[in-house]
Amino acid sequence: HLIWRNLKVGYIEKIVKGEEVYLRLTGEGREKIIRDFPLLAFQKKKWDQMWRIVLFDIAELNRKKRDMLRGKLKELGFGMFQESVYISPHDFTKDLVEFLLASELSGFVYVFEIFHTQMAIGNAKELARKVWNLDSLNERYLKLIEKISHLISSHDREVKLNNTRDKKGGKVEEKVEKVEIAEKVEKEKIREIIREIKEEYLGLIFVDPFLPKELLSVNWAFGELTGLIKKL
Repeated sequence: HLIWRNLKVGYIEKIVKGEEVYLRLTGEGREKIIRDFPLLAFQKKKWDQMWRIVLFDIAELNRKKRDMLRGKLKELGFGMFQESVYISPHDFTKDLVEFLLASELSGFVYVFEIFHTQMAIGNAKELARKVWNLDSLNERYLKLIEKISHLISSHDREVKLNNTRDKKGGKVEEKVEKVEIAEKVEKEKIREIIREIKEEYLGLIFVDPFLPKELLSVNWAFGELTGLIKKL
């Protein structure tokens, strides 16, 4: 039903190649994803060296609005610097101001912009590492890379083994049916593992703040992982 609905509104299109059917995002579909997940728009942008800082003081009586604000800040990729202080390198000031006005929170929230060079002390990468807990996220990326690499190497070994059997005439006629059944089961098992890997990958994307590369360590594993996912 979801696929049918997205085909109908034009967010995806159906491509037929031979006997295979593929679904592909349209330009309108890509724009819809960016609207729903605005952080993706900043994936390859160069950092303008500006920090956006949000301070707020909302009483316990307005706890619902306070939670709503925190939810919006997280949606826009802000990281919690202190209890009521959030920061971001992304320019979501306009979006945030519109939200504050619509939510009648403008009198409780202050939004500042400051060049990183104006800060008296502090390393930008170290600040980002602590605020967004990047070490933990990168570790999860590396574990998923390891899982994919293990899957690929196992598949390559199986292909080489089957080729060796074929060359040696290892597939005796009466065993062919059993071998084919085993191969079918193995392929289905691999497809299930790939589905799980892709689901895990999407889960990680939802918590990734997509910080500019200027704020990431040299061993940031997202790029390598994305390249491997595209090969699956």
